[in-house]
Amino acid sequence: MLLGQAGPTEDRFEQVERIGAWEKVIARAQARQYAEITQFVAAAETSPAAGLTAAQAVESAQAEVGMMLRLSPGGTAWRVGEARQLVAEFPGVVAALEAGAITLPKARIIADGCADLDAATAAVVERKVLPRAPQQTTGQLRAAVRRAVLRADSEAAARRRERKRRERAVVLYPERDGMATLSATLPAAEAVGVFAVLDQHARGCGSADERPMAARRADALVDLVLRATEFCSTAAATACSADGLTGDESSAPSAPGSDRLPGVAPEGGVPTVTNKVSIQIRVTVPLDTLRGVSDEPGELAGYGPIPADHARELAADPDSVWRRLVTDPVSGALLDYGTTRYRPPPHLTEHVTARHQYCQAPGCRVPADRCDLDHNIPFDPDTDQGPTSAANLGPKCRPHHRLKGMPGWSVSQYPDGSIIWTTPSGHIYRVDPPPLTEPRVITTADEPPPF
Repeated sequence: MLLGQAGPTEDRFEQVERIGAWEKVIARAQARQYAEITQFVAAAETSPAAGLTAAQAVESAQAEVGMMLRLSPGGTAWRVGEARQLVAEFPGVVAALEAGAITLPKARIIADGCADLDAATAAVVERKVLPRAPQQTTGQLRAAVRRAVLRADSEAAARRRERKRRERAVVLYPERDGMATLSATLPAAEAVGVFAVLDQHARGCGSADERPMAARRADALVDLVLRATEFCSTAAATACSADGLTGDESSAPSAPGSDRLPGVAPEGGVPTVTNKVSIQIRVTVPLDTLRGVSDEPGELAGYGPIPADHARELAADPDSVWRRLVTDPVSGALLDYGTTRYRPPPHLTEHVTARHQYCQAPGCRVPADRCDLDHNIPFDPDTDQGPTSAANLGPKCRPHHRLKGMPGWSVSQYPDGSIIWTTPSGHIYRVDPPPLTEPRVITTADEPPPF
């Protein structure tokens, strides 16, 4: 029997528990390794060997670490730098790592998120996010860190945002086999909007289109950017021959007014894209932030926390695709989700999507508006079970929707939208709808908001 292989009668519950225990062992070992690296390099720096400067001693010590771990010089410098930073600047993170409460990727998320903060502010963020970090996924923790940084240093966040905005870019990276990667670094709101447009075009191609969704988005991007470009015959022939087309297929460019470039459409053709799209992207803003009396961060669906001034800017544009969601600054409850639609089905969908924000599975970060709206109690009009109501509906991404129906899995939901997952091994996980904004702690000096 292989190491770790369960016997035919072994309790599956215990096996899953061991998987979790090994994760804690790994985290503890990584914490101890980082402590050893830090001590080894620090000792060389403070007491350099005869004839060496402190910098040379550090270089020598790093080389030893790299040889032991079989790392390149660049990889060694990165590993040593990360170890020394965590130990020196984030003692709480290191303690949680050594206790097995968090993993090394989570420790990195906290350190990276605090990179532009002074020591005192970084300590505030560390204390804020650490208590919930063990129960969060890396995606959830990254959003929590970003939100905590915005609260702790909103002015610095605005300066960083402007600096990063000036660094926006589109870069081309050649790849093998006639491919290339086109990378766009954009402001978050614009990036989410661009992706939403590509996604809508991709989903409108119909069920007969056998291309994966990612490939559909890629082809939609090419069409939207190049469809109106005029090509000379030579350029078109060159482009087509590069795709393996010959003869009449590459003899001329697309006809004037054509929506698709030569070689882009798969065999048989697919619907071409147009610029007529209907998308709405949710921007959640606390009421006090919208009124300008608070700088609580907003939330951009599909991205995460955004600075208060950016949230106000997006919410103030009535003609844009950004759809404003206003929340109670005290409880985080939904006050207004910005819809004027009357028909009940869309209204209910809007409400459930806004309430949950993400797939209901533990740790899943697929945005709710890209999920299936699932009846947790199956809909059955013959037995009057599974009502189409907010108390029984929840978003689930397609993989987790399928998972729910597999043998051994069960799901139950409370009226407030909280959901309980029970796995085949007997483990139970509860997922609560997140507040659309972080609830604010009330003190006696606080006045209730003037509704």
